Amino acid sequence: MKKILILFIIAAFLVTGYALADIGAPQTPETQGIVTSTSVNAVGNLATSTEIQWRTTDSPGGLSEIPPLLEAYNLIFESVYTEDTQSDGTGLILYDKELDVETSAQITGQWNIEATKQLAFVGIDGAAVTSSDTIMVDGAAAPYDTKSVIACPFAPQITEIYPSFCNRAEAGSTIDMTVANVRTTTTDRFVLSEGPYPVGASGNVELNHDIRVSELVGGVPSSGLASAYMDVLIQEARGLIIENGETNFNGDGHPYNTLMERIEFSEETSADGSITLFEKMMHYESGMVR
Repeated sequence: MKKILILFIIAAFLVTGYALADIGAPQTPETQGIVTSTSVNAVGNLATSTEIQWRTTDSPGGLSEIPPLLEAYNLIFESVYTEDTQSDGTGLILYDKELDVETSAQITGQWNIEATKQLAFVGIDGAAVTSSDTIMVDGAAAPYDTKSVIACPFAPQITEIYPSFCNRAEAGSTIDMTVANVRTTTTDRFVLSEGPYPVGASGNVELNHDIRVSELVGGVPSSGLASAYMDVLIQEARGLIIENGETNFNGDGHPYNTLMERIEFSEETSADGSITLFEKMMHYESGMVR
């Protein structure tokens, strides 16, 4: 009986296909790199901010003609990174920040946006420091022929049409402290191929944000508020194996451009007071092979 049930599930799987994931964006012919390094060691005030807004598409009409997406072979990706740190009075400040933005295609272990921040602060006469970081990646695509976007020669045996998707992930953190020892690491990757077409075999779309708040020195905890959050929205169609020339699904619809899966995820954690350790690591990854 168990064997019959398993065979039935496999048959249903092959008929309807399954939800896939992001294929990532192709790079433009010209690429750019932006790198900054900041170090501050001072007694006084601090104010620094960073903002990146990035949109890329393979649409023939360019960004100005989206929306709508074309019915096939068309995608758009967007990413935003922000960091804002400032004190509201005099304090002892140690601040180090490394930022690397790369618009060329990146493989697993490499990043399009990478930022690392280390902050130590001791307020004088009640002075406090606030610092916030956010990272977001958002991608939407119409169906593609699987052979044109996936390098693996076996991928068309799973689905001959790579289906539509519309996925968004965002993560971030905030601190508001009179005594602080904070480290944040923020990364994302969504430009995956060098040619004119997206190629999902060169890596997966990924987003990460980590925060660690610890003691300033042994026995001296950080003091104040620390919080971190992550929000994810997944909307996927399904792949399709064409058998006997038949592509219909549920009457006149097609599983590769019909919403077949929706996932909403949200999580937030905060601590307020004398903090010996506040650590949160957040990871999002979307791809056909994980």
